[in-house]
Amino acid sequence: MTQPPKWIIRTATQDDACSIASIYSESILARNATMVLDPVSYEKVSEQIRGLNERESIIVATTSHSLVVGWGIVKFYSDRPGYASACETSLFVDATYRNQGVGNAIQAELVQRARKAAFHHIVVKIWAQNQSSIVLHERHGFEMVGIQKEIGHVDQKWIDVAVMQCLL
Repeated sequence: MTQPPKWIIRTATQDDACSIASIYSESILARNATMVLDPVSYEKVSEQIRGLNERESIIVATTSHSLVVGWGIVKFYSDRPGYASACETSLFVDATYRNQGVGNAIQAELVQRARKAAFHHIVVKIWAQNQSSIVLHERHGFEMVGIQKEIGHVDQKWIDVAVMQCLL
């Protein structure tokens, strides 16, 4: 008998907006993964979910008891027509559930959704100090393009950002 998956990955709904905002805000306040500096609200996430293009998606990872423990997004890389085949992905995991395979499950689904949406190129931007995220993305076929030195400025500190890509 096969075991059920540890994490259930599904498309986010409006009912998930509060959990997504909470997980995202946790990362924002930790100052270790995003250039967004102010916590996000339920309303902002709800608006983002409603505003997705048919090729974009927000997904959540839940426990078997429907607790949202992480989320991810596939979004257009740019609104410029020449970039129509490129997307960007991001993912965030509740700190309590890190290092348990949640990020891996989310990234696998994000790659599949990008492929199904006919994207050819996925870009991720990761704080260069975040080695665990870099390694996770390498496991999913991403390669390092380069490091943008001191591109971010957070709490009076310069932040280097790793740019990685995956060709589908």
